[in-house]
Amino acid sequence: MVDTPTPVRRTPLLGLLFAVPAVLMLCSGYVVPTVRLLWTSLHRTVFFREGGDFVGLDNYGRLDTMFGGGTFLAIGLGLATGAVAVVGGGGLAYFANRAGRVGRRLVWIGFALPVAALSSVAIASAWQLAISRREVNAFPDVEPGYAVVVLLATFGLLVGVGAAAYLLVFRSARKRGLAAGLAALVLVGATLAVTLQSLAAPLLIATRREDAPPVLGIYNSAFRLGNLGVSAAGSVVLLLVLALLGVAVTAAVVFAQARLVRVEQPEPAGNPGFLAITLVVGGGALLVGIVGLLPWLLDLADFGRLPDGPFEPWLLSWGPTLISTVVGVGAAVLAGFGIGALRPLGRNSHLLLLPFAPWLFTGLGVTMVDAFQHLWRHDSDNFLFAFLRAIPPSSLNIPALVLSAVLFRGLTTQDSPARSWRTAAPVVALVALVTWVVQANDVIWSLISVTDPGNGTMPYLAVSRGFAYSFGAESLVGWLYPIPGYLLTAAAIAVVGVFVLDRLALHTGPEDQPQ
Repeated sequence: MVDTPTPVRRTPLLGLLFAVPAVLMLCSGYVVPTVRLLWTSLHRTVFFREGGDFVGLDNYGRLDTMFGGGTFLAIGLGLATGAVAVVGGGGLAYFANRAGRVGRRLVWIGFALPVAALSSVAIASAWQLAISRREVNAFPDVEPGYAVVVLLATFGLLVGVGAAAYLLVFRSARKRGLAAGLAALVLVGATLAVTLQSLAAPLLIATRREDAPPVLGIYNSAFRLGNLGVSAAGSVVLLLVLALLGVAVTAAVVFAQARLVRVEQPEPAGNPGFLAITLVVGGGALLVGIVGLLPWLLDLADFGRLPDGPFEPWLLSWGPTLISTVVGVGAAVLAGFGIGALRPLGRNSHLLLLPFAPWLFTGLGVTMVDAFQHLWRHDSDNFLFAFLRAIPPSSLNIPALVLSAVLFRGLTTQDSPARSWRTAAPVVALVALVTWVVQANDVIWSLISVTDPGNGTMPYLAVSRGFAYSFGAESLVGWLYPIPGYLLTAAAIAVVGVFVLDRLALHTGPEDQPQ
C-alpha cells in the first residue's frame, strides 16, 4: 500500500511565506529570551536593580541546591508518568483496536473527562485543601508529597493521552514498530518536560526544599530571595536539558517521516473477547483516574466569595489568554500548513521543523526570569492595563506547529492542500481549545504579571488564598475551571476523537514505498 494516490503539489514560495510569522515569533519569544537569560546568568543581578557586575560562571557554581535531589525526583516523576502513558495507554489502545470500532469509541468517550482535566492550579488547590482538612489520608500524621499527588491526579489523563497516541499507531496497516517507538519517545519526552517545568503542584502542596523540582528552585531564588542571576543560571541549565529533549523528539519525527493519514481500507469485524478486556482494563484505569481527581471533582461547586465579584478576575484569566492562543496557535498552524502541505523543500520540507526543535518543550517555567525582567509595567493599575499585561509572552505554540506539519503532510498525500482542511480543521480547533484552557489556568504567568492584587487573575487569587486554607479561607476551585467549560472541553475531545482522530493513522517511512 502506498500513500500517494494524489500527487503532492509544491508551492515553495507560498510555503515559506506561511512560515514567516512563526519564525518571527520564534525569534522574539524564544531565541531572544534565551540569549538574555544567558547574559543575565553571567552577572550578579538582583531584584529591582539595573545591570549588575559581571561574574562569569560564578552563578552556575551556586546551583547545587537548585539541582539536587528534587531534580532526580522530578525526573523520576516524569519517567513514571511517561510509563503510565506508554504502558497503560498503549495496552488499552491495543485491546481497544482489536475490539473494533465500538472498543475504540468507548475509549475516546470514556477518557474524555479525565483528559479534559487540564487545570493544574485548580486540581492542586483542591488537593491542598483536602490535605489541610485531612480528607485524603487515613494516616493523619503523613502527608502525600507533590509527586504522589501529580501521579494520582494525572493518571486518567495520562492513560487517555497514551491510548489516543497508540490508537493512531494501531490503526495503521503498515509495520508498526517504528511508529510505536516514535509515540513512546514523544510521550516520555513530553511528560519529562512538563514535570520539570510544572509549578502549581510543588508550590501549593507542601514540598520540602530538598524535594523541590528545579522550576520551584528557580522561582524561589528569583522572587523570594531576589537573586535573578542565579535563577537565570538555573534557567539556562534547564533550557539546555529541554533543548536536548526537543531536538531528540523533533529529529525522530523528521527522520521517521511521520505523517497522519486517513484510514481508507475496510475495517475487519471486532473481537467480542477483546471488547470485554477493553471494558475491564479501561474501566479500571478510569476508576483510578477518577479517584485521583476526586478532591477536585468534589470541589467543583465551591465558589468562594470575592470582594469585587468574579467577573474581572475571570475575564483577566480567560481574555488575554484567548488572544495569545489565537495568535500562537494560528501562526503555528499556518507554518505547519506551509511546511507539511505546500512543501517548499519537497520531500525534505520536514527539515524546516528542526530550527524550532530546541524550544519544542520550552514553557514559561523556564523563561519566567526573563519574562519578569521585561514585563511591561505602567504607573496606572487600571483594568485595561492589567488586561494587556496579562497577555502571555512566547505565545507561539511549537508543539502545535509540529503536529500540524505532520497532519498536513499525511492528508495532502490523499487530497489537495485546500481540501485537507476538512479533516484538519476540527483537530486544529481542539488544539486551540486545549491551549486556551491550559494558558488560562497557568499559575506561573499569573504570579509574574499581576502587580496589583485588586486586578488579580483567578489563578493568582487561588494561590494567594490557598496559603490561608489552614485559617478557614474559602475555596475558589469552582471559579478556576467552571463546570460548563470543563464539560464543553470534554465533549469536544470526545467528538473530535470519535469522528476525526479515530479515522487517522500514524505512518512512517518513505511515502512512495510500501512497508
